[in-house]
Amino acid sequence: MKRIIYSLTLLLAFASCESVVEGLNNDPNNFTDTSLGLVLNHANLNVVAVAEAHPNRIATIFTDQFGGNDRQYGTLNIYSTLQTDYDEVWEDIYQRGIAQCQIAKQKAQEGSNAVAEGQATILEAYHFGEAALLFGDIPFSQVNDSEFEDPEFEGQVAVLNNVIGLLDAGIALVGTSPAGNNVFSTTSTWAQIANALKARYYLALGDNANANASATAANFTSKANDWSIIHTSTNFSENLFWQFQVEQRQDYLKVEGSLDFSYMSKLLNTAEAEYKGNSKTDETARYNYYVNGNDINTTAGGFAAVDNNYPVISFEEMQLIIAETEVGSDNNAALTALNAVRASHAAQFTAGQYDPYVITDFQVGGELYDGTSEDSSLNMEVMLEKYCSVIGLPTYSDVRRTDNLVGVPIKGTGTTVIPQRFLYPQTEAASNSNFPGVVDQYVPTPVNN
Repeated sequence: MKRIIYSLTLLLAFASCESVVEGLNNDPNNFTDTSLGLVLNHANLNVVAVAEAHPNRIATIFTDQFGGNDRQYGTLNIYSTLQTDYDEVWEDIYQRGIAQCQIAKQKAQEGSNAVAEGQATILEAYHFGEAALLFGDIPFSQVNDSEFEDPEFEGQVAVLNNVIGLLDAGIALVGTSPAGNNVFSTTSTWAQIANALKARYYLALGDNANANASATAANFTSKANDWSIIHTSTNFSENLFWQFQVEQRQDYLKVEGSLDFSYMSKLLNTAEAEYKGNSKTDETARYNYYVNGNDINTTAGGFAAVDNNYPVISFEEMQLIIAETEVGSDNNAALTALNAVRASHAAQFTAGQYDPYVITDFQVGGELYDGTSEDSSLNMEVMLEKYCSVIGLPTYSDVRRTDNLVGVPIKGTGTTVIPQRFLYPQTEAASNSNFPGVVDQYVPTPVNN
């Protein structure tokens, strides 16, 4: 992690120090500082590299929402993975993400710009939070501190609680400033985004009460609240799944992987035994949204259409966190949140069918009763709905923390579970004397023990 420390401390040093030889041998092509706006924009843009790029694709393979089919992705499909597979993920999170967030935060503090400081703090929390969910114990408090050349790894639970603290600090600074910008499309404020992230991380910690309260405070009332990455057909601004499928690695990632059709596609396909539809639910239109033949749908209007925005946080995720955390305490409230998602689907997939459920559907004699209890029947429907609605990183967290409640097939040999973590990267093992050693990918992270 030395490179990250140097990149931050040198830039801040250039920004704040004067020299008796200032101006001597200046090179106009070698910049030594940049504006707060540019650094903050970079921090926003780097969210894309975490939420929609390689880490997300790995998560969709491990959870069998999609399937790895060729070359590197074919081996990922059967959980054959190396430390080097995660070098770029770690660099995107720490060097390109956290370091830039911290630079932006310091610049905002120096300029007494509380709103920008709050935004940078929320973005910093996002990068740390996602790193903790993916890797477990990670460097946190000593990162980019010049006193600690090799930052120590800190416990996942402590890091996630500190991340929530960062989000609270950000909320206190941003006021009602809108979160929409040239990277994100949303009607939400930055405070709503921070509360939504708190809901995600509290849920991972098993704190259902605070997860519910945070999701409620986020107040995502429609898909307009989605924190969505903006995409257009302009070169380099296309949907990243489209870029990967069409321009970069055709056939690497498919709905039909190297073993079978993905589990998510089966749940939505009327021709499959796993189909989750019923007399109130026709998933044909949603299946066609995700799937085109054996491929992820890159055609106009499809999930991976060139100009389809990608949600980092979605209305569906927030409503289904509310639903899950209400099951067993207020099933009517859980049902209301679940039906809100179904109503949103009905509006999006107009050729489908998403009639509202009633509580008797989950009781003895009801179509969705699982033979055990109303609570377990309702919870299963909530979790299946989330699995089919929220793509990538949040679902990877859900499958691990629920002990694979939704029944994702195990595609690797010699294991009864999906990979429980991303491997620590080789770059960190080689550069940080406090590296804790390689932890096997099937060892659960502390929050899932």
